[in-house]
Amino acid sequence: MDRFLSLNDVKYTVYLLVNFRTLFSSCLLLCISTSICTESADAQIVSPQNTVTVSDSVEYAFLPALAYNSDLGLIGGGIASRYHYKRGVNPFYSYINVNAIASTKGLLSFQLLHDKPQIMDSRLRSTTELYVSRFMENQYYGVGSYQEIEEEPEANPDYYYYKSFSAGFELTLRNPLFYNKETGAQIDIYGLAGFSYRTPWGNPDDRLISEQRPVGIGGSHISELGLGMIWENRNSEFSPTTGTYAKAGFAAGHKLLGSDYDYIMLEGEARTYLSFFLIREITFANKISYTHTSGDLPYWKLSELGGSNTLRGYPENRFLDDNALLLNSELRTWLIEFPEYDIRFGGTLFTDIGRTFHNGAALQSVFNDLRYTFGFGGVSSFFTDDFIMRADIGFSQEGYGIYFTSGFQF
Repeated sequence: MDRFLSLNDVKYTVYLLVNFRTLFSSCLLLCISTSICTESADAQIVSPQNTVTVSDSVEYAFLPALAYNSDLGLIGGGIASRYHYKRGVNPFYSYINVNAIASTKGLLSFQLLHDKPQIMDSRLRSTTELYVSRFMENQYYGVGSYQEIEEEPEANPDYYYYKSFSAGFELTLRNPLFYNKETGAQIDIYGLAGFSYRTPWGNPDDRLISEQRPVGIGGSHISELGLGMIWENRNSEFSPTTGTYAKAGFAAGHKLLGSDYDYIMLEGEARTYLSFFLIREITFANKISYTHTSGDLPYWKLSELGGSNTLRGYPENRFLDDNALLLNSELRTWLIEFPEYDIRFGGTLFTDIGRTFHNGAALQSVFNDLRYTFGFGGVSSFFTDDFIMRADIGFSQEGYGIYFTSGFQF
């Protein structure tokens, strides 16, 4: 079972759009990063345990991509980021990220992320995300499906794939409750409002999703509100080497909000970063996370594992169920640096451990069927330490995955 790695004879899976669930399989032909910086007066970016003197500046980074695939046609797009740093505003004055790809045979994905601390000179920080996608090869392996998938059915190699259209919007507002100026430690309360829509389309009866017809197969939308708290003590949001981060919250959808479903989602995670010196400075990064869902949910809102942001080496959406428990561990280091050009190249070693399970499962059984993956990767940053590109190779019991994306996994 390695369809999620390749189409035809091409052994690449190019994951360019962060937070999208399924992207495209193709061969990367062009990969360039550029940056333009305009400078003015000096400013200080202050982060936990680290103070860096920089200039008030606007920096741009761009990674284009061009590919061809016999099923999807000619594919073009890329990632563009804009970083605005300003005196006295941490970690930046504003951040904009745009991800977009399109193909001549109908693939379309667009995502816009805008992050703005101190909106209208207040203490509030807003994060806005908008996305639209028309995927030709989304992946569905069933809800609560844990039997090993060894290979694709020879008679129907598209059995686990389906076409879908998705769109969504989410607004998050964070307000600090506590801030320690000396250490940079901070506690925030956040609220969120979101809307999302997905509908499978044009899928024949011989696909797994058409056979099982899970909740949401006919197209559905959800509207939700959420609330939670965040602890922040990292020395960088983009490339942390020390400190901790924790988040706990919930979101709920209800017909009174205009949602097709009534449900509740709980989530929590904790991250730690520790650096030590062994020939090079090495960062030992760990993240443990848990998500729980209950109520009436479409299949695409269930807890999930698999792909570039969870269990690397398993395909996207490989495991779907009510709950997901996950541990990610990485060793990271920068191997080659060119300070005069603000360019760095590094590497990672990682392991991912986790599983999904249904509500009502006995506690002692939760740790009996863990899935393990391991792998290695390369990272690079160009012109600003905040613009990071990552390439990972993950290995699992069912094959391997190759992922190109932006930013560290956590």
